[in-house]
Amino acid sequence: MKLSLLAAALLVGSAAAQNGAQCLYNHHFADGTFIIDQPGSYKLCDDIVFCPHNDINIETASDEDISQAFDPIEQGNPKYNNNEYALGFFAAIAVQADDVSLSLNGYSIAQCREHALMQRFFAVIELASAPFTPGIGPHNFVSTTFTPAKNFELTGPGTIGLSSHHGIHGNENENVQITGVTFKDFEVGAVSLNNVKGLEIKNCDIPNNRQDVPILGSFSAALKIRP
Repeated sequence: MKLSLLAAALLVGSAAAQNGAQCLYNHHFADGTFIIDQPGSYKLCDDIVFCPHNDINIETASDEDISQAFDPIEQGNPKYNNNEYALGFFAAIAVQADDVSLSLNGYSIAQCREHALMQRFFAVIELASAPFTPGIGPHNFVSTTFTPAKNFELTGPGTIGLSSHHGIHGNENENVQITGVTFKDFEVGAVSLNNVKGLEIKNCDIPNNRQDVPILGSFSAALKIRP
């Protein structure tokens, strides 16, 4: 009886957290990366296609238009720090707070093909305030403090889809749980967490990685060439 009551309490608590979760819709991503910097519960309430400033036609747009569409530094949006976002929008969701739960809630989240072409380092979900730790990588990506996520929970059902690099990426994280998620159409890895302490991945499915990559690896370097 005690076990039954405990199980019931856990179910009620989980349902309450889900009902009180903040809904994420496509409009939350219109300007770029959705930054989670407060603990709490979040859930997808739409199939998210990450394509900031998606009114651009990449076939006819000028180089300047494309650069401004996909480059937060060019746009001058103050919520995107010049150091952390020097490589562009490196994630659809950046979790830089502890004690965050995210439910896919039966929906999907993926990079659009245009952004996947131009943003070659990307994670659908980044579990930190920056893509690299201090002193690592081709640039100083940390302006003040590097903030990795701790006590993060991702639950399905749902799909983390197209990504030019990772489904989930992070550094120095602690206590990460990923349950019931489908990963597909990533180019490098479904989950890549460096020096993680406490990781549990359960009942996830990886049916395929991306098979139709339209460019070579050298394209990434070519994008960064300056006159």
